[in-house]
Amino acid sequence: MRYEKQYMVQTGGAALLSLVLLGFAVPSGQTAPTVTLTALVQDQQCQGGDFVNVTLSATLNPPQQNVRFQWDFNNDGVFDTPLRTNPTVTHLYPDEVNVTAVVRVVKGRRSATDPVTFSTLRCGN
Repeated sequence: MRYEKQYMVQTGGAALLSLVLLGFAVPSGQTAPTVTLTALVQDQQCQGGDFVNVTLSATLNPPQQNVRFQWDFNNDGVFDTPLRTNPTVTHLYPDEVNVTAVVRVVKGRRSATDPVTFSTLRCGN
């Protein structure tokens, strides 16, 4: 059986962070450039029956050093992964559901979040 990768990805507004938030000093009288955190769905693969492996990732633009990421897979306010340097994770979801996942980026004591809302593939017959 062939499964097509048809899914809607809608990001809920990218979070804008100032470099000050991420722990960089800005000279007096200057405005800090912004850093954009974006959560996204990289891939979805049906996993037999009614389940979908969803690969989620995040980007920082411009890229930053010494940051860590963690994910809340169902937007319940509890982060499901430990802090790690790799922003990419895979999570198993039921098929045909609407989901909002949230990524958090942390640098030192500062952090920011960004949600991604998507529908999982239809995998059953």
